[in-house]
Amino acid sequence: MQISAANLLIASQQGARAAPRADGAFATALAKEKTDFEPSAFKPVETSAQPAPQAKPPTPPMASAPMGSQIDIRV
Repeated sequence: MQISAANLLIASQQGARAAPRADGAFATALAKEKTDFEPSAFKPVETSAQPAPQAKPPTPPMASAPMGSQIDIRV
């Protein structure tokens, strides 16, 4: 089965249209909650003064054979 992005977009739009709307039911339920929703307090993290480890230099490619000479294509 092959699905294109356009078909997925159309299907998601049809699903959203068919879904019942809350019409503020979430906001009403949230207002009835006894607890307050506040952002969490985050503690600052101390950074270490150590430098990052040095990366190894990339190994140069081996030029012992021409490119593509070791590819074996059989039909």
